Amino acid sequence: MGSLEFVDIDRLIPHEEVIRGLLESVISELRSTGLLLHPVIVSREHGIVLDGNHRVEALRRMGARRVLAYSVDYMSNEVEVKRWFRTVRRDFDLSDFLSRISRDLEAEVAPVDPERAMDGMALDGRAFASVMDSTGSAYLLRSGSPVSTYQAYRMMAFIDRLLEPYGLVHQREEEALDGLRRGEWRAVVASRPIGKQDVICSALEGLRFPPKSSRHVVKGRVLFAMVPLKVLLSEDDSTAEAFLERLKGLRTVKLPAGSTVDRFYEEEVVVMVHGMELRHLYPPHIRNLLG
Repeated sequence: MGSLEFVDIDRLIPHEEVIRGLLESVISELRSTGLLLHPVIVSREHGIVLDGNHRVEALRRMGARRVLAYSVDYMSNEVEVKRWFRTVRRDFDLSDFLSRISRDLEAEVAPVDPERAMDGMALDGRAFASVMDSTGSAYLLRSGSPVSTYQAYRMMAFIDRLLEPYGLVHQREEEALDGLRRGEWRAVVASRPIGKQDVICSALEGLRFPPKSSRHVVKGRVLFAMVPLKVLLSEDDSTAEAFLERLKGLRTVKLPAGSTVDRFYEEEVVVMVHGMELRHLYPPHIRNLLG
């Protein structure tokens, strides 16, 4: 199981780039609430930020000395790393998209069976993405030579820019493919599977994946720690220690995998229950649950 702890912000290593607009929004929210609502998720062994790269960068720019983290054993089976699937609406021009990929990335566009489109990338060192469309066609996108997972995701950043004008949405695998079967999407683009060693090696080398590369599912992640900014900014370590002790005394509520809190969570989560003065920060359905 993971544990809550304050981590020196200078010790934290991001593994994904941040999006400027989202970063500004996070900074604005932190200033508005005066609180870090949720702990970030950090690999205990390496200090790599698995979830919360925007919050860490926002706090860094605001002068924070520490961040509350849910520190985990990254290699344990309680942590999974998954990928995002890209979906686009029905006015998407698939033929033009494939032509751009072939020309601009000098890539091979290989028609394949839909099952191989999903599974083939794990076995093909040249494959960096696959495409499935609403008619049942599927394509494997392959570089001219083998590429690392990091290089494959740099290519995915280019793909994201091509998809943005067509209502690009990043979704979980099941959600994306179910929508494709129902005809909600013109196409789904899958990235190469990403592994824990990909995340570790790239982060320790100072290489950041593009945004929305990995998706970490962390069993037992803690929500609503609600850390005051003054605790994160304070030069006095005892302030942080006292807050952590207070957190240990709070009631918690476990929610099962598949719960929707502020978003959908595949994993079991733990909600910390604060006093009535902070209840307005919980979503209404969670407030009702807490009583």
